[in-house]
Amino acid sequence: MATFSRQEFFQQLLQGCLLPTAQQGLDQIWLLLAICLACRLLWRLGLPSYLKHASTVAGGFFSLYHFFQLHMVWVVLLSLLCYLVLFLCRHSSHRGVFLSVTILIYLLMGWLRAYESAVSFHFSNYFVGFLSEATATLAGAGFTEEKDHLEWDLTVSKPINVELPRSMVEVVTSWNLPMSYWLNNYVFKNALRLGTFSAVLVTYAASALLHGFSFHLAAVLLSLAFITYVEHVLRKRLARILSACVLSKRCPPDCSHRHRLGVGVRGLNLLFGALAIFHLAYLGSLFDVDVDDTTEEQGYGMAYTVHKWSELSWASHWVTFGCWIFYRLIG
Repeated sequence: MATFSRQEFFQQLLQGCLLPTAQQGLDQIWLLLAICLACRLLWRLGLPSYLKHASTVAGGFFSLYHFFQLHMVWVVLLSLLCYLVLFLCRHSSHRGVFLSVTILIYLLMGWLRAYESAVSFHFSNYFVGFLSEATATLAGAGFTEEKDHLEWDLTVSKPINVELPRSMVEVVTSWNLPMSYWLNNYVFKNALRLGTFSAVLVTYAASALLHGFSFHLAAVLLSLAFITYVEHVLRKRLARILSACVLSKRCPPDCSHRHRLGVGVRGLNLLFGALAIFHLAYLGSLFDVDVDDTTEEQGYGMAYTVHKWSELSWASHWVTFGCWIFYRLIG
């Protein structure tokens, strides 16, 4: 192993670390420093006030474009939106809360890219489902018979319940009705002796096996197991505490809850519905429409799955964990 003298060590440190770092940093910020200095000089001159402000605005926009290119539009839109909120709430003592909520919603509106991938995958599933209904009906198999009455009522999926869901439980049920019926009757009910949570895990594991057990599908289905279980137990506990119809599935007409159709009940159900859409966008981000056909046919590997969810900061998993903590706290 080669040894370095002190002089050689500091020479390597200077040439291999300090100078390249300083050069790269200067390449990035020299223009920003020059703009700041120019603005400082302009403000010290005896120019009209409007000209000073205009030069500062121009320097700011140029700096944004230098660092973000066309993505600067999103920064500018957020700034204008914040200014609008502060202007509209200038007489309110809660303008800080309104501003925080506005920024949070704006940031969440960015998981749109993930929602785009999710919706594309959803409609592929609906196409297969409707094609299954059409071919089964054409072949004479899509009906039920009660006494002398024949009804052509085969339904494979319910898109409205998926795109505008009441809960994630409703989503996984409506995604593929025949598969859901089979798993519920032949897997979940037989596994209930192990406990509810264990039965849910076994059911989603069986679903992953039936789907080919590729890594990204297994990751999605097992994540769904945790999401649906936490949502179910949380809403069940809230329904008991509030005596309200906020369960994962709609209550029957003769339920014993005191609050059934009030504003608070509707608001809470809408909140959980929005949370379900958020989970759908997050989970559907794995099914990227921009990948090549070879990758799509062979399946997305672990590295791809971890990378996609890391880009979204594991948001859905953290939200589910937070819901579970809340469920434990209100127990």
